[in-house]
Amino acid sequence: DIRGQPLLRRLVATLRESGVRDVTVVRGYKKDMINLPSIRTADNDLYAATGEAASLACAKDHIRDACVIAYGDILFRRFILDELIAADDDIVLAVDAHWQERPFDPEGGYRAFAACSRPFTRDLLDDEPAFLARLGDDVPKNQVNGEWIGLARLSARGSETVRSELEAMLADGSLARASLSQLFTRLVERGHTVRAVYVTGQWL
Repeated sequence: DIRGQPLLRRLVATLRESGVRDVTVVRGYKKDMINLPSIRTADNDLYAATGEAASLACAKDHIRDACVIAYGDILFRRFILDELIAADDDIVLAVDAHWQERPFDPEGGYRAFAACSRPFTRDLLDDEPAFLARLGDDVPKNQVNGEWIGLARLSARGSETVRSELEAMLADGSLARASLSQLFTRLVERGHTVRAVYVTGQWL
């Protein structure tokens, strides 16, 4: 419950405000609790033994055309998604440049740190894009430029790229335990461009 509404309902409302009409939620733990009338669902019944990429693969038939991928437990200001949608690149991630201001809790779970082609700058006239080099909790601290907030936007071509990589991971046996950080890092390593759009907080 977040101020009187389930977190997922708030997230879906933000997506719809930005024009995302067709929402599919991958369910796992206590899946019967995920019952919003306005969504489609896909189930990862092996959730206890698999990771994020395997959950995403359960909805791969819905990764088509322009689409958004989001963790189910985040909240963010609508303008962040609007910025991702406005970007021209095929794969775009929202990266929080103020990652150091978030309190570090060793028991607080996984954090996806991003190493990018250039750091964030406050210079209003500097509009050089930043691109992902690596994503994960094992990025050396001196290489961290931000933290991925768990929100991505794909073009139609980007959706095709992600679907193909999920199939490749299934074929080589790496899908079951892989994180989304590993998925996006693999794409970079294979020569695909992944854009990082810097944000400055405004998410939970």
